[in-house]
Amino acid sequence: MKNNAIGMFVALGAACLSGSALDAQSSDLSAKVPFAFQVAGKDFAAGRYVVREHGYFGIPSVENAVTGQSVFVAGADHSLTQAGPARLVFHCYAGSTCFLAEIRPASGPGSNVSMTKAEKEIAKSDQPHEMATISVDLRRAD
Repeated sequence: MKNNAIGMFVALGAACLSGSALDAQSSDLSAKVPFAFQVAGKDFAAGRYVVREHGYFGIPSVENAVTGQSVFVAGADHSLTQAGPARLVFHCYAGSTCFLAEIRPASGPGSNVSMTKAEKEIAKSDQPHEMATISVDLRRAD
């Protein structure tokens, strides 16, 4: 009986560890964004960025690969179905003010990023609105 209980705990521990190892091997999205942009009320400069999902609910974060500046994208809606290659989609106004709008991974649902108060105000104005799409690198972003 004691050996069965020990065996069960060893098996349970191995299952938990293997699940964590598989999770750690998941690929991050990496992209070179050639323009400044805003996400979750923070300004980011042009550069290489890594997008990761965290926790059970897959809350995305955006991190500058060089400076380490990052932000969690709370309130992202995971309702987008994947259509086409992995990419980041931005809403740009008057060609100079851009906001992250969508995160589209290679598989699984994508995320709509909620509009900030600043973007909503710009969107109400008569400024021209464009969409910019940036392809992402699916290799592991170490």
